[in-house]
Amino acid sequence: MDIDIVLPWVDGSDPKIAQKREAALRDWRLDYDLNSADRFRDTDLLKYAIVSIKKFAPWVHKVYLVTDGQKPDWFIEDDMFTVVDHRAFIPAQYLPTFNSNVIELNVWRIRGLSEHFILFNDDIILNQPVTPLDFFSADGQPKDTAIYSVIPADNYFSHIILNNMVVLNKYFGKWDGLKKKWSNFIHYKYGKLLFRSLLSLPWDSIVGFYNPHIPTSYKKSNFKKIWELEPNKLDQVSRNRFREKSDLSHWLVRYYQLQSNDFSPRNANFGQFYEQSETQAIIADIDYSKHKVLCINDSSEAQLSQEMPPILRAFNNKFNMD
Repeated sequence: MDIDIVLPWVDGSDPKIAQKREAALRDWRLDYDLNSADRFRDTDLLKYAIVSIKKFAPWVHKVYLVTDGQKPDWFIEDDMFTVVDHRAFIPAQYLPTFNSNVIELNVWRIRGLSEHFILFNDDIILNQPVTPLDFFSADGQPKDTAIYSVIPADNYFSHIILNNMVVLNKYFGKWDGLKKKWSNFIHYKYGKLLFRSLLSLPWDSIVGFYNPHIPTSYKKSNFKKIWELEPNKLDQVSRNRFREKSDLSHWLVRYYQLQSNDFSPRNANFGQFYEQSETQAIIADIDYSKHKVLCINDSSEAQLSQEMPPILRAFNNKFNMD
């Protein structure tokens, strides 16, 4: 089967993007809690994401770099890599958008996108060779970790996760997935994360899922299904030019796949999420290839100039880019 990668990217320092954003803000009351500068900041990780795909996943059918009229100077389109502008797949009534939730909820509309695709981010880098079976089972089911977990109340994005769960609970009882195939939810590959699922058992409804912050394997048809189930809600969300606490996210589709048992269990140690401040741990993971996939979160502009260069040098050495 063909497997594609969708990789949204933005460089918020581009004057054209900044001007377009300022124009949109004239008619919008911005929620600064959800639209901080790091949502638009380019930390130079994209080139390593691209190189890592070329080196460690040459079997990928197509890589769609999703942008708002932008293209890195060094990016070369070919049979595998192509740029897709927002206007090519997001309905005109939702544009312009500076809301990553809107972009990701509409990626299934990309012309030519394969049924099986992997949603990346520009801060995600492959750290070891990977195979199609790391992302999809032989019969085409997305690979994932189905861990129930209470939604944390430590950041404003939790509002959006809760919105996803409200929609999901309209269509599923918590026990639906377990009854259909309990071994997908109680699996040895999940290790100590299983304790999260056990602690969620007292609740009758689905309280949430553990979100590993690594590439997500999707079926395009499941995005279409969610739009068929909730057309009005998704239309309303897609009209939000910027992130809002009333948003839904692409994780709703992931949760739908999990709860409908349209997935195959994957080892919980497949990937690792880091804050950029964990510099030494990140460099060690790069040097020794501890995990197959890394996500390096841009968390502090104040420390960016000190913490990111050593990480970039480690990637330069790994991919021989000096």
